[in-house]
Amino acid sequence: MTLQIPEEINLFDEMVKQAKLHPKKVIIEDMQSRFTYKKFLIAVNIMSKKILESAGHEERIGLFLPNVAAQAIVLFALFKNEQQPCLLNFTMGTQNIIDCMETASLQTVITSREFVKKADLSFTLDEMEKQVKIIYLEDLTNGISTLHKISGLVESRVAGLKKRKMSDVILFTSGTEAKPKGVVLTHRNIYANIVQVKEYIELNENDRIFNPLPLFHSFGMTVGAILPFILNMKSFLYPSPLNFRDIPKAIYKDKSTLFVATNFFFANYARFATKKQFQSLRIVVAGAEKLKEDVRETYKEKFGITILEGYGATETSPIISLNTPQHVKEGTVGRLIPLMEAKVARVEGVSEGGNLLLKGPNVMKGYLIHGKGFVPCAEWYNTGDIARIDEDGFIHIIARLKRFAKIAGEMISLNKVEELALECFGTSDFYAVSIPDRRKGEQIIVFTTQSRFSPREFKKFIKSRKMSMLYMPSEIRQIAEVPLLGSGKPNYWRLEKLAKE
Repeated sequence: MTLQIPEEINLFDEMVKQAKLHPKKVIIEDMQSRFTYKKFLIAVNIMSKKILESAGHEERIGLFLPNVAAQAIVLFALFKNEQQPCLLNFTMGTQNIIDCMETASLQTVITSREFVKKADLSFTLDEMEKQVKIIYLEDLTNGISTLHKISGLVESRVAGLKKRKMSDVILFTSGTEAKPKGVVLTHRNIYANIVQVKEYIELNENDRIFNPLPLFHSFGMTVGAILPFILNMKSFLYPSPLNFRDIPKAIYKDKSTLFVATNFFFANYARFATKKQFQSLRIVVAGAEKLKEDVRETYKEKFGITILEGYGATETSPIISLNTPQHVKEGTVGRLIPLMEAKVARVEGVSEGGNLLLKGPNVMKGYLIHGKGFVPCAEWYNTGDIARIDEDGFIHIIARLKRFAKIAGEMISLNKVEELALECFGTSDFYAVSIPDRRKGEQIIVFTTQSRFSPREFKKFIKSRKMSMLYMPSEIRQIAEVPLLGSGKPNYWRLEKLAKE
């Protein structure tokens, strides 16, 4: 049977179907609250009315909220209203956030006083308030009347009778090279990705997802906050992926079976976790950045866990490929999920692999560009990643196209420099960037938080591997901590800036 994706989908309607079948099942939980489908549906109905009362039928509404169940309620309330949520990344800095609001032509942003205070974002909010109307969740909830509650309950009983139009969700790129771009995903894109994953990897209704990734991160949103409601799988939203000591405890308490994070986060959880705390985990997936060999081995040896490496992009809703418990090839990001097509385009100067191009029902509608408006996606989405696909269909990501340095006319992979440092020094805590060089075109600077490293030893190691000495960095610098993006990836743009200084 061929997998079919309907042309018109509204994610609120899809949630209602499951809520009708499983009203008493606890479907979402955070540190302070838990909701059954029935309670969640009533809350969504009430919230949808409160948003319309406060913001009217504005096409797009900004969300500036932490990783809690209340944000999922607001998300589905907007789906119900056929409005477009624009999820703002509160870690990207005030100017980038202002740029995002301008890119999406936002008039209203929903946030929380408690969140702004805890996250120390008062200055950012003051600047935002100069541009848009701010609505506080606390005011929306305090203004809920008996009539709202009765209406929400009645609507939950008749939910599903009206079919809603399909709408969009807008996420934003990190804006490290220019102003952030808005990635426009339709409800169909997101629904397709959920169905593609369900078809590809064995998920069941008893699975429990642990999601510490913020919802402005496409994986956090799709897998952590939408998939659970569509596939009837409980999700636990944890407020920050940076609580390295407490997250293993929370996984143990929740008896979570599915856990997704980045290499950086996995490395840090391993420092504090015990085997017992991770014993309930059935599927553990690494994405967003390359899984380093030392982290992979630590999880095998310490916890008996095989981390399955996957690959995705905000523009693909986000999942593109995945290793599964049945089909694993270490060092790859797995095979394409169903209904996706890929081709590799040659890149001048790159000897292995080429530019990875994709198409499928989960590929975005297009971009919102600052000052230009909406730009539709081309037939093939250009990932900007250099990859090769082997004879078994497994994808090998070699590097970002931007993660190459051109030295003396040669294209040198910065990922390869990091891999060589791992082999030489036994830790993946090395981060390579390139900066302009008058003589050679570019030079490589490597940053590390390690105190024990020897450039001379690294040079000898590169020679012993019979590699070109162009892989030898001009300098290895020690730093106190690695700057991160909100997604948990190393912020190479900040490191590059540091290198130039």
